[in-house]
Amino acid sequence: MPNAYPTLFAVAGLIASTLLYERALKLMDAGAKAALLDASSSTRRLSVLVVIVFLALVLWRPLIGWVFLACAYLGLGVRSFFRLRRLNLPPRASGLILIGNVSAVIGIALCAGIFALRALQ
Repeated sequence: MPNAYPTLFAVAGLIASTLLYERALKLMDAGAKAALLDASSSTRRLSVLVVIVFLALVLWRPLIGWVFLACAYLGLGVRSFFRLRRLNLPPRASGLILIGNVSAVIGIALCAGIFALRALQ
């Protein structure tokens, strides 16, 4: 059970992000959805790259892997903030997507931070 609760933070953040993202998509027209989809493709590739590097690092040095994961997702969160602002999406939809991204980043960073602290001990 001690290993389960940090992952609950990550899962809760990802669930909240998904629900908010779906709600935001319902508020957008087709043009805004297409712009968001186009802008999200490079972010998805970066996320896959982060996961691959994380897995390699956590097998090599768990502390470095967990710290990398937290830092990478914080960086992806900052990147998504600036990309959302450039897209000029409807304000309500943009706000929901931003809150969703923040919840996912906080959940994953918190989970990674807890596991990094455990790796120090």
